[in-house]
Amino acid sequence: MIGGSLIKAVKEHFPEARLTAWARRDEVILLLRDTEALGNRATGDISKAVEGADLIVLAMPTGAMADVIEQLDDFSVGSDVLVTDVGSVKGPVESKVGALVRRKGANFIGSHPMAGSEKTGLEFADGELFQDAPVILTPSIGNEAEGASVNRLREFWEGVGARVSQMSVGEHDRLVASISHLPHLLAAALVRVVLGQTPEAGTFSGGGFRDTTRGSAGPEEMWTGILSDNSEAVSSQLGAFIEELESWKHALDTLDSNQLRAFLSQARKLRELL
Repeated sequence: MIGGSLIKAVKEHFPEARLTAWARRDEVILLLRDTEALGNRATGDISKAVEGADLIVLAMPTGAMADVIEQLDDFSVGSDVLVTDVGSVKGPVESKVGALVRRKGANFIGSHPMAGSEKTGLEFADGELFQDAPVILTPSIGNEAEGASVNRLREFWEGVGARVSQMSVGEHDRLVASISHLPHLLAAALVRVVLGQTPEAGTFSGGGFRDTTRGSAGPEEMWTGILSDNSEAVSSQLGAFIEELESWKHALDTLDSNQLRAFLSQARKLRELL
C-alpha cells in the first residue's frame, strides 16, 4: 500500500518525475503497468528499474531489502544516487541495507512514513496518504557527508505533503515500539483473549472493540517480521505494560475505587494531549 500510494503521490506532486517500479511477481508487475502514474514502466529486472535513478525507494519487507540491493552493480564513483526505505524498523535496515548501499557507492538514509492502515495491496493505494502525515528520517550518526542527502530527502517527503522530523535509529525504534508495534501486539492479544474464549462475543461488539482491535487485521507475515526485527524494544515496552496491568488488577482485586478513579483520570488527561 505504501509503495503504490507513493507512486500516485509523486506523480501528482512531481508531474515531471520519471517513475519506474520493480516487483518480483509477474502478477504484480502487470498491475503496476496498469497504474496510470507509471505509464507502463514496471519491470522484474531490478537493474533496469534503477537505471538513471537519482532516488531509489525500497517499499518491501525489511528482510528482503538486502537481497535486492545485492543484485545491483556498484554505483559509479561520485554517485549522488540516494536510497531510502519505508520500513517501520530501522536497526536491521541501517546495519545491513545501509552499510551495503554505501559499500556499493550510493547514499542511504532511512525513512518511515507514519501512514497507512491494516489494508495491503495496490487496490488500496491512496495518493493523499502522506498529506500532513509524519515521516521520520534516520540518518546515520557521525556521517556529516549525509547532510545534503538529508535535505534532498526532506524536500522529497515535504513535496508529497508530509511533516518531516529526524532522529537516530535507536530513538526511532523505541518510539515505534511504543506507538505502533506494542498497540498491534495488544490488539492481537485482546482478540485472542476475547474471541478465542467466546467467539460469539463478536456478534455483540460495538465500535469500541472493533476500533481497538483493528490493527490485528494486518497481515501476519509482515507483522511477524516487524515484531521480530524490533523485539528488544517491543519486549521492553510490553514489560512496562504488564506492570501497569498488574496495578490495575490489584486495584480491582482490592476494590480500590479511588485508585481506579485516579488511573482513569490520569489516562483521560494524557489522552487529551494527542
